Amino acid sequence: MVPAALLVAAVVMAAWYFAGVIAQPSWRKPDAQQHATSLAELMARSNGAPFEVRTTDGLRLTGLHLPARTQNNQAVIMVHGYGGNLLEYATQFKPWHDLGFDVFLYDQRASGASEGDVLTAGIRESDDLKQAVIAARAQMPAGAAIGVYGRSGGGATAVLFAGQGGSADFLVVDCAYSDFIDVLRFRLDHDYAGVPAVLRPALLQATVALVKLRFNVDLEQARPLVAAPAIRTPVMFINTAIDTAVPPSMTLALHAAVTAPKRLHTYPLGGHGEAYMRQPEQFTEDLRQYLADTLGSRSATGTISSRP
Repeated sequence: MVPAALLVAAVVMAAWYFAGVIAQPSWRKPDAQQHATSLAELMARSNGAPFEVRTTDGLRLTGLHLPARTQNNQAVIMVHGYGGNLLEYATQFKPWHDLGFDVFLYDQRASGASEGDVLTAGIRESDDLKQAVIAARAQMPAGAAIGVYGRSGGGATAVLFAGQGGSADFLVVDCAYSDFIDVLRFRLDHDYAGVPAVLRPALLQATVALVKLRFNVDLEQARPLVAAPAIRTPVMFINTAIDTAVPPSMTLALHAAVTAPKRLHTYPLGGHGEAYMRQPEQFTEDLRQYLADTLGSRSATGTISSRP
């Protein structure tokens, strides 16, 4: 029988490791030179320009503004997933450009080329998104329609943003988690089957406590489901039926909690975040119809105006 003290030590050591992975996943940071080169290539082939966001706590977030082929007075800010970077959208901004939207991309805090040392599961990132909307509006004509597309952790950030007073004309939330601690529990059960089931609750509890102790991040606040009922912006929710990273039930829960105009699209093909990649034509048509219904006559050129 393993001594209790040894089990406690093992749980604490594992929790220390997982807390670092959650808050400072340096192993996911791209090579700085390679990232800069990829950004320059994307900017050049898309006739883009640098885009910068200043956070309320003084961080500089770097990004790109990829203008529409013709000015349609509408734009989208695309928010990447947890621990990723804006290059996730290096090709997947295409449906937005096809629909006549300017696209704003940025590396979230502690991601890509942006400043910051700690990820906060959407808690501080949601305020950063408010600043990104302000920065994007400054580069668009007065009265432009500006919305947010977020995928995975970026979708959770978008829900927190909108549920906590963030202003946007539309939201598209793709495979977001409804509760960060719950998704940690889900991933612990599914990805770490070697951890005895009896130890997993203690490991999760210790990990959450150490994230707060070491990084001053209270993961209890990373609960988009709590923020969702306060959303007043029309929302399109997206997921895939076979997502094994964030359970589809989380999207269903977020959709059910929102009282604003909403719709839900569950796609049969693809894993986590792969709805567009696996069924691009249907995804683009669903997006076009949602935007037409939501923005209607605000489309300056009629590119997405509703069908008769």
